[in-house]
Amino acid sequence: MRQAPDDISQEIVNNPLYPYFKDCIGMIDETHVDVMVPIKLVARFRGRKGVTQNVLAACTPNKLFTYVLASWEGSANDYRILQDALSRPQPHRLRVYDGKYYLCDARYPTMLGSISPYRGVRYHLKEYSGKTPKNRRELFNLRHSSLRSKIESAFGTLKNRFKILCAKSHYPFSIQVDIVLACTVLHNFIIAVDPSDELLNDDEFNEDIDDEVAFENDTNLVDFTQNQTQREQIESRNEWMTLRDDIAWAMWVDYYDKYNHGVTTET
Repeated sequence: MRQAPDDISQEIVNNPLYPYFKDCIGMIDETHVDVMVPIKLVARFRGRKGVTQNVLAACTPNKLFTYVLASWEGSANDYRILQDALSRPQPHRLRVYDGKYYLCDARYPTMLGSISPYRGVRYHLKEYSGKTPKNRRELFNLRHSSLRSKIESAFGTLKNRFKILCAKSHYPFSIQVDIVLACTVLHNFIIAVDPSDELLNDDEFNEDIDDEVAFENDTNLVDFTQNQTQREQIESRNEWMTLRDDIAWAMWVDYYDKYNHGVTTET
């Protein structure tokens, strides 16, 4: 087993996608948990999956939750919730580390601290079944999806273990929020004391994949992690998109050096 440097997680080093995602500190995604709310609030919490709370979380490749933000309405836009997570005061804020990033799906933009897949390019693992990548963007999306699927598996494991998250609760809403947080804490405790736990190592509990709304060409998105002018925000996003391009090219060169004798022709 390769030994991880001090600033890189052991899970990333041991992953076959190392060193391409060596600066990745985790994956970001959201999940929906059924809730019971007063009738006057039902419309606010009703979304595509019924009356739910939308829960944003970040986790490591070994399914350890490192950040959880519960209580948002099920109808809330995923990117709006991410903005909230980035703008909250410490210690309730999603931390963005210098030079490090999270992997997220196309519902979130590529910007400071997060890298999403290329839009308009096949992404989910099932789309690549029996097919090989035709260009660097497809290869990047395939490997991005492979690593990011760990958080889908983490959500599936969480709900399979704690059935209370899959049933309507009659507790006050504030307690329903606390139940979500308590279940993630217990989930992390199980990882710490029994990393060989059967449920933790069963990836068949992946959540269903939703249709994604991509923000790739929206240059008006605001980065709440810094006080920046609109021009600085655009320049920052372009830097991170360039980093994604560099990672994609490095993957492609190595891929074809191994399988096509160094020929890097794309289709």
